[in-house]
Amino acid sequence: MSSAHALDPGYIKAVKADADEFTTHKFQAPPESSWLGDASTVSAQLADLQGFSDYIRDKSPGSYIFFKKLSDDYKKRLHEDYLSTGDLDRVKQDIFKYTREMKLNAQSSQNNH
Repeated sequence: MSSAHALDPGYIKAVKADADEFTTHKFQAPPESSWLGDASTVSAQLADLQGFSDYIRDKSPGSYIFFKKLSDDYKKRLHEDYLSTGDLDRVKQDIFKYTREMKLNAQSSQNNH
């Protein structure tokens, strides 16, 4: 016995959008995809730095502890990077990288005085 299963068109669109991200380096969610959740809500939340900060707090509480101590310049860099890549793991790595940079800069400033 063989049986053919029809794939949900929403699933196919979600997979295609995911694959397209590799060539365009930007994720374009298919409209009204039940497979991706409500992309417009997430997009609206991430539009400003406060929404991005809340997103980091919700998605990665451990990283948020360090994120909230960063300077606004570093936070803006992280926000812009996330908007262009959608790579939360990279953002989390950069949070720790920027935390180290801030500490080194602070130590350097103290040593120069």
